[in-house]
Amino acid sequence: MKNEKGFSLVELMIIVGIIGIIAAMAIPSLVTSRMAANEASAIQCLRTVGSAELAFSASHNQQYTNLTSLAAESYLDSRFSSTGYINGYTYTADCDATVLGAPITGALTPPSNFGVLAVPNTGLGRFTYGISLDQVVRFEDVGGTGTYPPGSSAGSPIGKTT
Repeated sequence: MKNEKGFSLVELMIIVGIIGIIAAMAIPSLVTSRMAANEASAIQCLRTVGSAELAFSASHNQQYTNLTSLAAESYLDSRFSSTGYINGYTYTADCDATVLGAPITGALTPPSNFGVLAVPNTGLGRFTYGISLDQVVRFEDVGGTGTYPPGSSAGSPIGKTT
């Protein structure tokens, strides 16, 4: 009688099948978790940009600027001034930009106003966010996608449902 050690081909195939089933259940959860993490990062980055804009305006006679200038003067990390993205989101700013739902204060002649948008790159986030003078992060509708969480719409502050 032979004394063979190891696994048979059938046993190995069963183990591979079990691992495949577990992976098929886990991967969608990981993708959703990554999107949620990217969105949380985008919201925090917008708050950082808003704070940097306020700090800049406090030392520049209540005038605002763009992301490149904020990074050049060390109010922001240099990643904001590049054309790349941070954690799945691309950030764009315009001194004239208005964020939906944000109150308008002061004259609209640039640069007495600012608006910054965080737009997700394909498959890395579900929602577009924006921040303006009132420092409230809001859902935005860029490109007419109209994708919002239940109870929210364009211009709704994050975390608040109607």
